[in-house]
Amino acid sequence: MVINCLVLIFLSLIAPVYLQQTTTLPQLSEEEFAKKLNEKYYDGEALNIPIGEDAVHDLQKHWSEQAISGLMAAVSSYKMHLMKKDAKNELENCSKQAYNIKDHAKCVSKALETIESKKRNRWTVFTGKSKKVSSKIVVERSKRDISNYKIKKMDSYKLKDKTDQGVLTTLAKYLQETIRIVKNKNETKSWRRVINEVKTMGKEIEMEESIQEQNMKKFGNTISKNLLKKIKDEKDAKVYQEKYEKVKDIRLPLKFLREAVKIGMSLSGANTSNFDSKTIKLLSPRFLSLVPDQTGNDTVNLLSPSLFSLHSDGSNDEATFSLRKLLGIVTPNDQDAWLDFIVEAAGVSDSIEDKQKLLKEKRKKEMVGMHGEKLYFTKENVTKRYGDEEKRKIEVFEKLSSTYSKKQITDLDKKGFALMSKSQMETVYGSGSPYNSSEALQSLADINEKNFLEIVIKTIRDIADGKLESNYDIKRGNRRKRAIVGSPFVLSPLTFAGTALSQAVVLSPLVLSPITLSPAVLGPIILSPWVFVPLVLSPRVLSPLVLSPLVGSPIILSPLVLHPLILVPGVMNPFVLSPFVLSPFILSPQALTPVILSPFALSPLILTPMVLSPLVLSPFVLSPIILSPQALFAVVLSPYALSPLVESKLIASEVVLSPSWLS
Repeated sequence: MVINCLVLIFLSLIAPVYLQQTTTLPQLSEEEFAKKLNEKYYDGEALNIPIGEDAVHDLQKHWSEQAISGLMAAVSSYKMHLMKKDAKNELENCSKQAYNIKDHAKCVSKALETIESKKRNRWTVFTGKSKKVSSKIVVERSKRDISNYKIKKMDSYKLKDKTDQGVLTTLAKYLQETIRIVKNKNETKSWRRVINEVKTMGKEIEMEESIQEQNMKKFGNTISKNLLKKIKDEKDAKVYQEKYEKVKDIRLPLKFLREAVKIGMSLSGANTSNFDSKTIKLLSPRFLSLVPDQTGNDTVNLLSPSLFSLHSDGSNDEATFSLRKLLGIVTPNDQDAWLDFIVEAAGVSDSIEDKQKLLKEKRKKEMVGMHGEKLYFTKENVTKRYGDEEKRKIEVFEKLSSTYSKKQITDLDKKGFALMSKSQMETVYGSGSPYNSSEALQSLADINEKNFLEIVIKTIRDIADGKLESNYDIKRGNRRKRAIVGSPFVLSPLTFAGTALSQAVVLSPLVLSPITLSPAVLGPIILSPWVFVPLVLSPRVLSPLVLSPLVGSPIILSPLVLHPLILVPGVMNPFVLSPFVLSPFILSPQALTPVILSPFALSPLILTPMVLSPLVLSPFVLSPIILSPQALFAVVLSPYALSPLVESKLIASEVVLSPSWLS
């Protein structure tokens, strides 16, 4: 309902834009159109414009995918400092061309793989596998004389931690705290958070201006396009003229300088193409820089190096002469600490807050309908229109945001994501929440700070491989089982993978991927051959195998219930200590598939010929063999009842110490 109302409000704002000039409809002004719209759809409290159900579902799907995409973007940004420049550029270009969640996940997964491959290469060097080199070059390290050193005796020693602050960080934090006290502020924002707010605000302003421009263009029936262009041109011309008058006196000597540099470069044989559009940096060195120099092909850099920077990024010279490389005295936190101080001291965060307040007040004034009704959601109007259930949802997130810890806020600022505490998970998914889900709480129970990022990255890879799809059926409006589609498993052991296998596996062959300790419920396997995939201690219920040949896949200590095998030919698939019930073999010929110590019931063989597939110590009942000839077959110490052979020949077979009843 809330989504429906959001769409209605959005349509009410942009509806005048879609007024078309036609020969049959009378031309209406914006005011006339809005008036007619209100007369027809205003219900006394709000504009209530009916739209199709598909549009609501599509919008909800879009929002969900945007949330997932946002998390993937945050993870890739957090890991980006470990990537090479080429990998960063490739990730950026790939993400721009991604039109769905799976494509975006592939981009991020590929970028993360470059980091891991770099680590693997580094590990190869340190493990000494380059034997050819090390065997030829042998250098004995000269040892220091320890007699020149004095041993320092103490009652206890403290090892230096990665999080210990360096001198520069401590100084920056002290200065930032001083600024906070002077400004009488309760807290300060990190520079990353401020920059994100600036970007967000810039996008919002740009979007508003774009909408206004589009609205003006659409209303060509009331104002001619030429007139609009003239108004815009005159406005721009006036602004540019004012700016030009202020700077023309300064530009004159700079113009001479530019021409002198251009002539000098031409005489030295340097390329001066597009020189007039390039930036010139002359005798302008950067010291103790906090961010990499943004120079490139569009900059002419003359005697303007970047020295003693607090980072180790940027060009080769900038990285080489950084404090981190020269002296090793800069910790990873120094750069962030000084940027935090500069942003706070410069009043950037204060300016942004003031601007945000102005924009908020402006939007509040603009987001009011003809009858004074608010065209945005508040807890009050949501409760009034949709009841206490929707109010409870809003209150859940109000409570969640009020319980953010300092670390979570920092993580959100720096990483773009944070892990909820157990109590916060209970707030969102517990019994008192409208989002109550014991399944969600159980699946999140084992997630902690150590494995959180690893699990998120694995999930991104699963999305990229097609192993995970949306578990929300957009058309039905309810949850549906996820599916693994078109994702082969090769040399991928599946241990404790019950949740993953409790969903449909389609067109996903398994090769040399043992399944261990992975019980499955409602996990059909369709068109997914198994090759050397033992199933061990993994009972399966309501998980049929269909059109999935099995080769060399023993089933050990894995009971099967309601697990039919249909069109599943197999070779060398012994059943050992794996009883099965209501699991018929239908059109599934087998060879070298013995059944040992595995009693079964209500599991007939239908049109399933078998060769060299004896039954040993496996009593069975109500399991007739129908139109299924058995060659080189044996029944040993396996009594059976109510299991006749119907049109099924036994060829070169033995039945030993296996009495039968009513068969």
